[in-house]
Amino acid sequence: MFLHLLDHDKQARRGGDLYEATARIDLNTQAFLEREGKNVNTPNRIGHVPGIHVGDEFQYKAELRVVGLHFRIMFGIDYVEIEGVKFATSIVSSEKYDYDYKRKHVSKEKKAEDQKMIKGNLALADSMIHKREVRVIRGGESWDGKGKHYVYEGLFLVDNYWLEKGVSGKNVYKFKLCRIPG
Repeated sequence: MFLHLLDHDKQARRGGDLYEATARIDLNTQAFLEREGKNVNTPNRIGHVPGIHVGDEFQYKAELRVVGLHFRIMFGIDYVEIEGVKFATSIVSSEKYDYDYKRKHVSKEKKAEDQKMIKGNLALADSMIHKREVRVIRGGESWDGKGKHYVYEGLFLVDNYWLEKGVSGKNVYKFKLCRIPG
């Protein structure tokens, strides 16, 4: 049913080029499924997500949201706030991802800044202090080189964190996570 509606939407945009006609079908599908109440494992939670197993693979970040693995798809660190304390629920870690380098080169107008202990960084630090599990999803290049794929790696504990100088000379928080056995 929803594929028919997406195809209808694509046909309505056929006046544009091929890229425009298929652009962000992942986000359109995610939005449709959420409107229809078809997303699962909500609300966001700490720890294991029912029906998800280590090694499960996903093509789009939007899929991570639909199945309840990672809700903030525009950010690498997802978190919830419980009684005023932020706890990380999941991180999407990309292979060879130099956050500082990419951030520095995203926009010439946007100046690189020191990272702060807020939002996701604070949630990871609080998760370490309170020994809360964090789901880790590894992002990597897809087999055809035309995008990414995501693999659920399991539950981890934050072991340590520190501040170091990044490529731009600005301070960047680094976190060491250790897999929970089993």
